[in-house]
Amino acid sequence: MSEKSGTFFRPCSFCESACGLVVKTDGRRVLSITGDKNDPHSKGHICPKARALKYLHEDPDRLKTPVLKTGSEWKPIGWDEALDRSAALIRGIQKAHGRDSVALYFGNPNAYSHGFLLSMLPLILALKTRNRYSSTSVDQLPTMVAAYLVFGNQAMVPVPDLERTSHFLVFGSNLLVSQGSMMSVGNMANRLSGLKERGGRLITVDPRRHKTARAADQHIFIRPGTDALLLLAMINTLFGEGLVKPGRLFSHMKGMEKLRLAAMDFPAKIVSPVTGVPEETIRQLARDFALAPAAACYGRMGICAQLFGGLTNWLVFALNLITGNVDRPGGLMFARPVVDAVPLIAKAGASGSLNRYKSRVSGLPEFSGELPAAALYDEILTPGKGQVKGLLTIGTNMGLSSPDTRQVEKALSSLTGMVCVDYYINETTRHATVILPISTPLEHEVFSLATEALMVHNKAKFGEAVFDCPKSARHDWQIILGIAARLKGIPAADFFAGLGQPSRVLDLLIRTGPYGSGLKPRGKGLTLKKLRKFPHGIDLGPLVPCLPKRLYAPDKKIDLAPQPCLDDLARLKEHFFGKDASPEKGALQLVGRRTNKSMNWWLHNYSKLMENNPFAALMHPEDAKTRGIEDGDLIRVSSDCGQFEVQARLTHDIMPSIISIPHGWGHNRPGARLSVAGQHAGACINEVTSLLAVDAMCGMAALNGQWVKVERAG
Repeated sequence: MSEKSGTFFRPCSFCESACGLVVKTDGRRVLSITGDKNDPHSKGHICPKARALKYLHEDPDRLKTPVLKTGSEWKPIGWDEALDRSAALIRGIQKAHGRDSVALYFGNPNAYSHGFLLSMLPLILALKTRNRYSSTSVDQLPTMVAAYLVFGNQAMVPVPDLERTSHFLVFGSNLLVSQGSMMSVGNMANRLSGLKERGGRLITVDPRRHKTARAADQHIFIRPGTDALLLLAMINTLFGEGLVKPGRLFSHMKGMEKLRLAAMDFPAKIVSPVTGVPEETIRQLARDFALAPAAACYGRMGICAQLFGGLTNWLVFALNLITGNVDRPGGLMFARPVVDAVPLIAKAGASGSLNRYKSRVSGLPEFSGELPAAALYDEILTPGKGQVKGLLTIGTNMGLSSPDTRQVEKALSSLTGMVCVDYYINETTRHATVILPISTPLEHEVFSLATEALMVHNKAKFGEAVFDCPKSARHDWQIILGIAARLKGIPAADFFAGLGQPSRVLDLLIRTGPYGSGLKPRGKGLTLKKLRKFPHGIDLGPLVPCLPKRLYAPDKKIDLAPQPCLDDLARLKEHFFGKDASPEKGALQLVGRRTNKSMNWWLHNYSKLMENNPFAALMHPEDAKTRGIEDGDLIRVSSDCGQFEVQARLTHDIMPSIISIPHGWGHNRPGARLSVAGQHAGACINEVTSLLAVDAMCGMAALNGQWVKVERAG
């Protein structure tokens, strides 16, 4: 442990907001974590999750050294032995069964570690497996697919210009709890208050009237998974009433007529009964958006984790584009971070790809070199050439976050070998052969490489390590490169020397970025050394227009009607208007939800965050009455995949025929060593979700909108 003491300024590394923190320490312990009032991004705001940095660092359940499973016991081992065993296990499986017999799975927390992001490519090249997976396909995959298809680059994800918009339309997101996602905001409440103060409007569209909806000017209930229909009807209205005005980008667009023809099949009159949104409300929603001085339409998990997430995210972009609300102040705009991934990805030929190949068993499509997470478990359980026999995971708890946990459990327990890079023996890593623990966020430097590309106001901030990394620990990049070096048969010291530490790579990227000094030693622009001199961060100004310069599609055009999306409309029609389109009788549609003290499954082992835990199922009183359920009763939720019991909370803030349960719980698996989480186990909604429910266009797991049976327990 470091003996450094004092005050440290750094961005939070638990979500995309990257709020500025003030961490005070006596050299051995964290004394306090508060908001940094001088941070130009968050201006003093933090949420309860930020203090989990202290809890994680001090958690007695956290692994401090590598462990090897021997029988049913875990044996501490040294780092050299752990890395040697890990590489030998992977190499042995690949030698016996082929390079695709080992799968690689990256989890969501890695997005907040620049060390990981700058070291993962050598590992991918060393493994040479086609079986690559990540939490992307249970999270934001449809957004990235839509960005690739429409703008020509998977990293070209526009964000709402919240500082200048006058009309903010939000689909499937509880912003005041999530603080925004696939956009980096910092102090969301302040941004929404600013919208109201300048006379702007906030409209939410969601099956649940959540905290953000209650603060909105208008809330519209919608049936889960029907967002694409509503957006098509809005676009139909805009074409029909002459409200399509794409503005200055029109000459850089293609597919306008194809989009018009596609929307013709979805007038408000036909869409209204399916979505639950009144016909005139749909039309007025479209008019208000088109006629606003500056409007931004945004959507998140509710429009991603569903059967038609790819279509819905495309239509969100299309709605903004045909009303002239892209790449202009107050609309959807593109951040200009100090490390700009868009040209880097384009130069590397990695702007994106879709369906170059399919998964061996389920036939789900590849996107940018990854297969959907929903495909992995069949790849493990189905014999034949290419069967997955080994697994390397980094920062994921797929045992809770993937659909159909019974299948997941069966698959993980059947593996020949499994190596996990993680802090804990959790619901997933309990199946591992070797677990390699990484340093805590307070023990390494932090730079929000991924989230700064999604800033709603351009900013840069670098955080120094609060504590030195203990001799018994390793940083994530050291572990990743250590395994990669052994797989390549290269001495680790030589491998590290050739690649350099992440800070050296980061400095090079900053120097060659849009604000950089270049490669000259005395350049006037930004370098990492200069950035370190601004502990509160640097304000780089509001978002600025950048199109068409940053279009990297071969024809330099924005595609309003990508062919994969047009082709998928037939599936949409069949699902909602075909002969088998009627809902399941007596069933409810399941949707997840976020809580203010939780980040998926990550933060459930910290007692302070578990106080007054709101874990419960939200139901409409009408649905409860027909089932003989009263507020507070224990209910049973079931499907063909499994079942669980949970307490019911009755509320008119949810649509009839819907049940809402938080995602990421279910800490009651034998062998997991999470003492606090085990006392607040909750139920895992993926006990009842199916691996077969996926968005066929992109492979996204449809965690929301699946039908479940609900009855009073006992």
